[in-house]
Amino acid sequence: MKRIFIYVAVMAAAVMVSCNGKKTAQNDANNDSTSVTDTTVTGENVDLATVAGTYEGTLPAADCPGRKTVLTINADSTYELKQDYIERKDGHDEASGVLQVLNGNVLMLVRPSSGEHTFYKVKDSKSIVMTDSLGNEAEGEMAKLYVLTKK
Repeated sequence: MKRIFIYVAVMAAAVMVSCNGKKTAQNDANNDSTSVTDTTVTGENVDLATVAGTYEGTLPAADCPGRKTVLTINADSTYELKQDYIERKDGHDEASGVLQVLNGNVLMLVRPSSGEHTFYKVKDSKSIVMTDSLGNEAEGEMAKLYVLTKK
């Protein structure tokens, strides 16, 4: 399972890197209502009390149609992550641990069992976006696939 998760993370990073610099006006016009607009304020730290809550969405996966993801962020800098890989018998994963805020608005989730890191950028009070370790988001058509929405 760890190997698959690492593979998915590497593939997500590769997709993000391959999409950098290819944003066009047509891509902007094709974004639907599920796309995320950048409303974060650069230079300010996010308030975990405001960000705290449960976020849901279906993230891309390399070997199945996607991962139904439920991420609960707590104001005490802890998290709980549950993922169900669509159309896979053994496709359930759960983790909990601590998170750190990087660069003011990037949440780094640390998986205690492996030390693995997963990154999400706080976009606004209702959404977070999975990013690479530098806080870079996917662009173009792929961008909307990495959004988790607060419930």
